[in-house]
Amino acid sequence: MSLLLLVAVSTSLLHGPDPYHNRGPLAFLRKDISKPAAAPVAEGLGWPDHVLRFSSSTMIAADWLMTIDGLRKGYSESNPLLGRHPPLGKANLMIGAGLLANTFVVPMIKEPQLRRGIWMAMILIELHALRANSSAGLRLNFQL
Repeated sequence: MSLLLLVAVSTSLLHGPDPYHNRGPLAFLRKDISKPAAAPVAEGLGWPDHVLRFSSSTMIAADWLMTIDGLRKGYSESNPLLGRHPPLGKANLMIGAGLLANTFVVPMIKEPQLRRGIWMAMILIELHALRANSSAGLRLNFQL
């Protein structure tokens, strides 16, 4: 065994590194199977995307804080997903998950029109909710 190691080391010292090392005798054959073409690179987020994402996320956060204020004052919730009088924990969990999805999942949508449409829809929904919350006398409550 040590003799083989000695031969391998001395051969590499005399002739330098072997450029065909671990390539085998079939390395020079043309392969019939071609490599798959690289997938087209998705268009990155442009400035309209960043503006829409920031705007919709800010409005969701403001609605969240106003919703907490309303729940602490005993008001009923108008969001059917939350229910009429959800506990604070449920409201925090569901609205927080929605905010995270808006911020991190929607940007993964490859189709720019769909992605921007979702953010624009969220902005319109949140504008309506913030207006209703403000007219009901709710304020931003930072105690989640």
